[in-house]
Amino acid sequence: MLDSDVTFKSSDNILFRIHKVNLKVSARGFAPPEFETFDEITCLTESAKILELLFQFCYPDRRPDVEQPEFDDLALLAEAAEKYEVFSAMNICNIFMR
Repeated sequence: MLDSDVTFKSSDNILFRIHKVNLKVSARGFAPPEFETFDEITCLTESAKILELLFQFCYPDRRPDVEQPEFDDLALLAEAAEKYEVFSAMNICNIFMR
């Protein structure tokens, strides 16, 4: 997204450009700084596959379908949701992992 202001890099070197305002309201674990960080890249330990799902929970859109991922991917998503405090993802993962 061209107007994003935070860039993350997955463990498999895929970039995600995210809006700070969305992280502020939906993912307390990222704690984005108040200053401009557009030219900085924050490396994360999760794969692009997991971050793609996780970041979808940070936007006011339809939630991703988590019935399709393999259980291992769902477990990794749940772990990332806990780590970054994405509560909407945590709740969905909890339901589908049962």
